[in-house]
Amino acid sequence: SLAKPGSDRVDQLVRTFSSDPSLIAFAQLCCDSSSNSRSDIDFQEFCLQVLFECVSKDRPALLQVYMSFYAIIRSMTDQVTSEIVLSSDSLSLSHLKLVVAYNEALLRGRLTTSRDGIVQSKFLGSLRKRIEELLNYSQDVKTDLHTYFASGKWPDDKLRGEKCLLLLSWFLQWFSVPPPSVVQQALAKIKPKLKTTSSVPLLRLMLPRTHATVISEMSRSLLSA
Repeated sequence: SLAKPGSDRVDQLVRTFSSDPSLIAFAQLCCDSSSNSRSDIDFQEFCLQVLFECVSKDRPALLQVYMSFYAIIRSMTDQVTSEIVLSSDSLSLSHLKLVVAYNEALLRGRLTTSRDGIVQSKFLGSLRKRIEELLNYSQDVKTDLHTYFASGKWPDDKLRGEKCLLLLSWFLQWFSVPPPSVVQQALAKIKPKLKTTSSVPLLRLMLPRTHATVISEMSRSLLSA
């Protein structure tokens, strides 16, 4: 395979097509290929892709957009894999969800606009996949979710720490989980019919806007009750 260009070569290449100081500085600071760690290499590849996008479309303002998304995902990853809650911010996740929803509406023709999406659909697809991987990382989240379905109760942060609250709040927000009363009502209607049919199709009919991941967990909750 071809060797990755060093930061000096990337810098020269960017200067050839753009005089924007932010892109040039970004090329100098973030595209250094001297490190061999996996995380650094992944970040460098991400930076190169972002640079190409910004330069080829002559949209340097995209740089800040992409980097803010990267920072949010990096922060979420640190939160999920660490025992300590570094930040309890959930507003950033709602921003990502809004961008993903807007892009999906564009792709499905629900929005009448002549403009393309601000951010690459491929990037948003990988971003969405990564978020859902993080939300499914801990089995404790599923346990807490089933408790939430049954009683509406949140996990006890005094016994288990703030992390359990944060992860559950992210899950509820990202997947638009219905209120416990709605879930309980749906499960109560379906339970008598479980002997003759699967609960998943019935739950989909009753809650058509609910994410498939949530439907699956509702079905598991019903079977374990």
